[in-house]
Amino acid sequence: MKKKVVITCFVLVVILGIFVFTIVRDAGEFRELKPHADCRCTKVPNVLGSEDIAIDHSTGTAYISGSDFRSLMKGKFCQGHLYSYTLEGKPVLTNLTAGLKMPFAPHGISLYTAPDNRKYLFAVSHPFPRNCIEIFEITDRGLIHRETIENEFIVSPNDIAAVGPRQFYFTNDHGLRSDLGRMMEDYLRLSRANIVYYDGVRMRVVADGLKYANGVWATGDGKYVYAAASTGKAFYKFERDAGGDLRLLHKLDVNSGVDNIDVDAQGRILIGSHPKLLTFVQHAGNPQKRSPSQVLEVFANQEGGYAFRELYLSDGSDLSACTVAAGYKKRLLLGAVFEGHFLDCHCEK
Repeated sequence: MKKKVVITCFVLVVILGIFVFTIVRDAGEFRELKPHADCRCTKVPNVLGSEDIAIDHSTGTAYISGSDFRSLMKGKFCQGHLYSYTLEGKPVLTNLTAGLKMPFAPHGISLYTAPDNRKYLFAVSHPFPRNCIEIFEITDRGLIHRETIENEFIVSPNDIAAVGPRQFYFTNDHGLRSDLGRMMEDYLRLSRANIVYYDGVRMRVVADGLKYANGVWATGDGKYVYAAASTGKAFYKFERDAGGDLRLLHKLDVNSGVDNIDVDAQGRILIGSHPKLLTFVQHAGNPQKRSPSQVLEVFANQEGGYAFRELYLSDGSDLSACTVAAGYKKRLLLGAVFEGHFLDCHCEK
């Protein structure tokens, strides 16, 4: 009997060891990183948690979301803000929501220009313990708040892609609501995340079975939607029909924890990414633990599919845990979810 117990314990230890090894390996912790960058980067301070960046290429203005995500993770609400940053002439950083009179903690953002040239800035917000979508109009007088949207489909919203003045897609990075359930989704890499579409009247899931759905982007012509799955380490291209439904066209494995997506004026698909996901988790809990920052470019290949290349990689000493890379001409703006600054990089390529 004692021998059977010993054997059983040994088998369980082996199984547990294999399980832990698999998690660590798949998180990229064994990867050897070789930092490189053909860019000259300047730190821009006074923005805490620059998780997402959207650029208006017609005016040379970047819009940046900023929230204290470490406090939010601990269940403590801190007021966040939206900023503008001028990319032509002398750079000027402006807090656009300094006088906002409602709880606001922005996460993913999206810029939409209507046919009548009115411009809107959409933001996922976490006014703890709620989650919602906020819509602002960009005017000569600054941002004007237009609407707050709440719905039972907004479970764990991360990023947003606007396709109309009140129409948008957003990602739920988790399908479960409890902390334990979400931890299981992450470490077991369960496919419970989804993409939801709001047509201005109702919400519905239009893509599911994703592993930590994160960044989402809708092309300007309204034909396609791109998405990134962090623990799934994948980039997706969907075809969008007239009713907003999505049909998967391509899935590209990128072997990295992809985050937010940006498409610049030249059509380059840029993604901020985390090559070592467990190191990223450690950084979330301890700012002294630096996490690598990576920028990937996804592009169409000659076979009719997609491929990717690495444009930028750092050890995290300049900017830890990059979540977004937004391109403007020969510049990249790199934001990060936990840092107190973002990077303005002038690049050779």
